[in-house]
Amino acid sequence: MKKLFTNFILIFAFSVTIVAQQTDDNTLAINQYFQVNVNKPVEAKLVSPKTNPYMGSYVGIVQNGIDNNNNINSLQTGDEQIVSQSGQKNNYEFYNYYSNENSSMQVIQEGNLNSVQVFGENSLMKDAKINQKGNFKALIIKNY
Repeated sequence: MKKLFTNFILIFAFSVTIVAQQTDDNTLAINQYFQVNVNKPVEAKLVSPKTNPYMGSYVGIVQNGIDNNNNINSLQTGDEQIVSQSGQKNNYEFYNYYSNENSSMQVIQEGNLNSVQVFGENSLMKDAKINQKGNFKALIIKNY
């Protein structure tokens, strides 16, 4: 019985070393990078069509949470969309098929189960900023 127990301990000890993570010269640098940047906020806006007109459209999305959704449908080049979602199950939808104007929109959603839907665009929506805070809020914007 004692020999069986000793064999079991030896097998277990060797199996742990087999399962251990492999390391190399880059492991320390990678671990330091992720430890330093764990709580560092992400910069959503690096460049934009306004500063670089040859860039085309720009979409910056920052999501913190679970099941956040973005649906951006636009045929216009030169659009700029900045979307920040913090919370659970937030939804942002933007539909713009027939506008001749470049748009710039910033949407911030903080909370749970919030919804923003934007249909179309007009001069009132140029450089629009939408801040939605709270839980279970819905906003539908229809532009003609």
